Amino acid sequence: MILDLLGMLTAVLLILALAYAATRLVGKYGTGLPGAARMGDLYVLRQIPVGRAERLVLVRVHQKCLLLGVAQGGISVLAELSEEDSAKWLSAPEPVPATDFLTALRKSVEKKK
Repeated sequence: MILDLLGMLTAVLLILALAYAATRLVGKYGTGLPGAARMGDLYVLRQIPVGRAERLVLVRVHQKCLLLGVAQGGISVLAELSEEDSAKWLSAPEPVPATDFLTALRKSVEKKK
């Protein structure tokens, strides 16, 4: 009975270790799927607050510009800009890449202290 429990515990720990390793690899290298953007390909061009916790965000992903609605309930794609509308943003100087989640979280926590 104890050997069975140890075997199950070992299997669970192995699964957790493999899941952790897989998420680290996907986070570092991306999925490799077409259309999957790594953090280096995502740029926040403009943010406009429209409420207490809501805002409009214009992002550039590769050579496309998207208008996103960000709220507590999630993120929605509101529009994909046409080539003419995107030309102004795409011809602008290279924007600063968006920070990763961990960096943004650390900055947020530091500000509150």
